[in-house]
Amino acid sequence: MADLPLLAHSLAEAYLYVMVSPCESCGNGPLYGGEACGVETPGGSWSTNLPGTCGACGATISITFQLASRPEEEASADAASINSTDEPSRIIDVGQWLTLFRMITEAATREDDKVQVRHLGMEAAQCLDEALKFYDDEGNDLPPSDAIFVESSRLRFEDNPGQFSRRRLLDLRSKLPTTSQMRSQLFRSRKKPWWRRGS
Repeated sequence: MADLPLLAHSLAEAYLYVMVSPCESCGNGPLYGGEACGVETPGGSWSTNLPGTCGACGATISITFQLASRPEEEASADAASINSTDEPSRIIDVGQWLTLFRMITEAATREDDKVQVRHLGMEAAQCLDEALKFYDDEGNDLPPSDAIFVESSRLRFEDNPGQFSRRRLLDLRSKLPTTSQMRSQLFRSRKKPWWRRGS
């Protein structure tokens, strides 16, 4: 993992980065994020140290992220936003967002708690929203080359570019409620963000 702080739009994005990253020790995973510890840095931004453990081999990691807001405020939010800006992620590429969408929707099928299913649905929808931020507005159906910056995504794109079709992503997104609708339902439930349930 990188020694310099990784730029994340939110604590949620930092946890998702850990989840979608392979373990450096065994090459597998998934990695599970632990309790984040945040400190204020010069200029009013926030830095958080996020430990993680590999579910396959038990190896531990620790990654430092630079955040735009106080991590404790995000962690206590009822429905955490991954990225409230129009800027694409700098740490999770388009292919990884699609992987996260699949992982989260699969987790939702195994969940019995209806409130948690709604929360997972909102996270899955946001993953598609984040993937779509990489596409330009010129009508291209495939993402630009700079939207893919990890080798696993590059190999998937070369093997099956149709998975990266903008039309496909928009079709998947259209089957889910709007983020504002899901956020309203989750705010009433006051449940901990799904990626924080184990901490």
